[in-house]
Amino acid sequence: MKAVRPLIVLIAAAMTLSIAPVPACADSWMLPTTTSYVSCGGHVRMTVVPRDLENQLRYFKDKVEKVEPAGQKAGGVRAPTARLERRAGKGWETVWEREIVNEVAPVTAIVRDDGAYAVTFDNWHSVGYGPDVVVIYAAGGKLVRALALSDILPDDYVAALPHSVSSIGWRGEPRFSSDGERVLIPVGIPGKDEGNGRATIEFAVALADGAVAPVDAAAWASALAAGKVVRAEQLAAETARKVAFIAPLLGPKDNTQGEWHDYLREGVARLIGDEETSSTTVLRLPDAKDYAVSEKWVRERLTDPHADHVALASLSEPNLVAVLGKIGTKLPDGSLSKATVFVAVSDSYWPHVMTAMRGSGAKLVQLHPATPIPQRPERIARRYGTD
Repeated sequence: MKAVRPLIVLIAAAMTLSIAPVPACADSWMLPTTTSYVSCGGHVRMTVVPRDLENQLRYFKDKVEKVEPAGQKAGGVRAPTARLERRAGKGWETVWEREIVNEVAPVTAIVRDDGAYAVTFDNWHSVGYGPDVVVIYAAGGKLVRALALSDILPDDYVAALPHSVSSIGWRGEPRFSSDGERVLIPVGIPGKDEGNGRATIEFAVALADGAVAPVDAAAWASALAAGKVVRAEQLAAETARKVAFIAPLLGPKDNTQGEWHDYLREGVARLIGDEETSSTTVLRLPDAKDYAVSEKWVRERLTDPHADHVALASLSEPNLVAVLGKIGTKLPDGSLSKATVFVAVSDSYWPHVMTAMRGSGAKLVQLHPATPIPQRPERIARRYGTD
């Protein structure tokens, strides 16, 4: 049974449009829905209408396959738009309306109370990425400047910030300065926490021309130093992972369930490649309170008629042999004739494993924890290149 190995996490979800006024003073994290951002004084609002997507799954799939515009809904709006309105009595009057530069929609926006400037931040589902993490619009919707994160922060500093699969955790809640001439953006300091939140340093972006500068030069120097420490630690960890990936594989240093799962996954991949994957099951210690369920997992793996690759290990080799013996006697002859079963045991227990599983017809492969398993050259090339 081949496993589907997506390049990114695909999440299927329905998209519905709704108008939900959000004060510009508050932080927000939104899916691409029509959203209104109200100025702090309530006199002006900007309503953003996102590009129409068919659904999230289609968008992510198109991104993987490099189809643009990704996820576009047939017949739907093909570019996001923004409409700036000023309060007029009990209603609103439009000041300007235009397409905006984001791919789908910004994550959030703020608008100055006189309506002279509006600023958007980041891109839906890719915070910190793209040429438009900060975009300034002036009177009439005129584009003042679009900034990438590299226009604000050095690359090494950005690399040291928290990253998820799709986003960079680079900022806090932006706001206008007291004189209304700048946007102040709290930028996270790598590796620094403050109480229940992250420590930050403020950057100012001039509304007139998009010029960027830290508010406190001394604090910025300290943040840069913290970023260098975190980046050095990251690079050291990346080097260690690379060395471990390339080096011959041995069994776990610690007899823990997690390490045995990692060993099984990597060991099987080194033996048969990444195109075929296997389930990994680790039998717990017999005296563990949650032991029974782990024995149930082993039984389920070995009685699954659709299984083609199964990998087994245990925190107790003698107990694994005993459990296999118990299960093996109840397996119909040849029931695993299409399966390959990888078992992590030392040489002294391997003959007992073969005896226990002989009637199943499975192809048995020993993963000897003390015998190094070399890395496959194509896996190294795929991850790190050929140099």
